[in-house]
Amino acid sequence: MAKAPKDPFIRQAKAAEAAGQLAAAEQLLKKAIARAPKDPNAYAVIIHLYMRRMDKTEKAHALLPKLLKLAPRAALTHELAAECYCRLHMLPKAKAHADKSLQLGPKSPDGLYVAATVYSTMEDFAAATVCMETCLAIRPKHLPSRLLYAKSLRSTGALKTAENICRDIFREFPDSLANYLIWNQTCKITADDPIYLRIRDKTLPLMIEKKLPGQIELLRVLGKAENDIGNFETSFRHFTDAKALEAKRHNRAVNRVFVNTVLSGVSKADYFGAQGDDSDSPVLIVGMPRSGSTLLEQILSSHPQIGGIGESRNLREISTNAGVKPQNGPAIVSAIRNMSPEQTQALAAKYLEASTTAQPNRLRIVDKNLHNFEVLGLFAKMFPKARIINALRDPMDNCVSCYLAPLNSFHSYTQDLTSLGQYYCEYRSLMAHWKNVVPNPIMEVHYEDIVADTEGKAREVIDFLGLDWDPACLDYQQNENRARTISTWQVRQPIYKSSVKRWARYEKHLDPLKAELKQFYPDGF
Repeated sequence: MAKAPKDPFIRQAKAAEAAGQLAAAEQLLKKAIARAPKDPNAYAVIIHLYMRRMDKTEKAHALLPKLLKLAPRAALTHELAAECYCRLHMLPKAKAHADKSLQLGPKSPDGLYVAATVYSTMEDFAAATVCMETCLAIRPKHLPSRLLYAKSLRSTGALKTAENICRDIFREFPDSLANYLIWNQTCKITADDPIYLRIRDKTLPLMIEKKLPGQIELLRVLGKAENDIGNFETSFRHFTDAKALEAKRHNRAVNRVFVNTVLSGVSKADYFGAQGDDSDSPVLIVGMPRSGSTLLEQILSSHPQIGGIGESRNLREISTNAGVKPQNGPAIVSAIRNMSPEQTQALAAKYLEASTTAQPNRLRIVDKNLHNFEVLGLFAKMFPKARIINALRDPMDNCVSCYLAPLNSFHSYTQDLTSLGQYYCEYRSLMAHWKNVVPNPIMEVHYEDIVADTEGKAREVIDFLGLDWDPACLDYQQNENRARTISTWQVRQPIYKSSVKRWARYEKHLDPLKAELKQFYPDGF
């Protein structure tokens, strides 16, 4: 594509975009396309405008086939395609175009940045890190690239290097919210940390005074910091204040209806004569967030015959494509009862293909998308011999840890203690039902048991998976299959028994939660 478009409409559109006149820029680019419908430049510029300035990715997606046809050998074409597909979470397509973009333009900093974003979204943080190192060699002061580099390093487990980059950025951009959000997950924060003091004493008060966006995120960062320091009352208050500012609210009835529909609609008889895939390669770790599942996955995937695919979306996407939308009880009941053997095996083949591509030549492949417990019945139809691990933790500890974690909007049940307690009870009811009706072997692994006897519990789980013990499982802190969740920093630390019964630090605030969880404490809390 031409680097300096001759079309006056394109030049005027770029000037309008620079002036913030986005609607005018859009109209000018439409005129450019109408005048020269075979010129790829106008398509590239308007796709760029839609994605990066107007947040209209669907419009960019509609024009993408035309650009790909007109300029299939241009690095920019594939850069824009990679970004578009990544935004739409069509990740295999995004990766294919990111790879092509780098092949055609290996020294393009924008192409490297987009490719790193795609790889990071797909949890290939090593590839993202390589891209950002090349990118920063070209433009070392580009702030978004430095931030993405730090984020990628953090996710590979290079926490100290990521922390140092965040501190360098802080010296130049002391009020960068994006930097705060990466930094706080790279280290245990101390009371004299200059970044913590800046947020506490200047940045957050200014945001509150000026009513600026970002207060929710900063309150969470401060909540984590105060917890690290040992100021537990202040930490709890910050997290509660953050939730009060959020617009999201949890609809308690939706999950309750879903669980009750499954409990009444799925029985052992639905699995008689199961015609799914015989493979026992897939292993699911399911459970609540903050249940010790990341530590468990790291231990298991340190075994040379076990691969980990992290919090994979594979099963969710396959379920959705099969007509089973999230928390749709009638849909999953119908699928379990009525899916033909051919349909079931086709779904299993798709899941296996995605898993084995990510982790080839492994006897077991661990999928740690915890909320797969919602679609466990469908998974059991696909793989009736596959093993399932239910990661458990003391209910109060588990729920309080969820409440104090910066979980995304998917976890709206953490918005208040009553909703959180009810959701936890429903999760336990659903798992008890699956354990009773599905043919799969299901093992419950308690975090407290791992803390008390790491090797003993690890040996039990490896035996459950049908594998011989390997001492590499105890070197999980060196595992190249790095932790990819908000537990990244914690899983790199030695196992401490202080993580057990941490809820007592906040006990005076927890009466609503206790009221919901009392069934798990027949002898009292």
